[in-house]
Amino acid sequence: MNRLATGIGAVAALGAAAAAAFLLMRGPPPSSGEDGIFENDCCGAVTIAEGRLSVNGSQTVRYDVGRDAQGPYLLPRTYVGALEDIGFEVDGTQPARKLRLDRLPRPQSIQLPMGTRSFVFRKKGLPAQQP
Repeated sequence: MNRLATGIGAVAALGAAAAAAFLLMRGPPPSSGEDGIFENDCCGAVTIAEGRLSVNGSQTVRYDVGRDAQGPYLLPRTYVGALEDIGFEVDGTQPARKLRLDRLPRPQSIQLPMGTRSFVFRKKGLPAQQP
């Protein structure tokens, strides 16, 4: 009986390890057509590619795509917002806010919050393809 329990436990552990490996190796999430490079004179650029949002080429944040009564949005896993005349703020201590897209697929602008205001970033191109 003890051998049977050990065998079942080993099979369950192997199955869990295989499932974890599959999830980690399946690649980036599918795009909803939101990929692009968006720029604003005050704050630099936001690159959206393969399920990740990069601010000025340095910090990368994962996000989810959604739609509500106000339209399509990206919801970063961490707060991302513009700091007037300074750049970006990525802050894990603040709740994440929706980054509004003008449309999906192929948005032409994205709005980043700054307090009660937002800054509009206009699409300038597509990100380079990763090998």
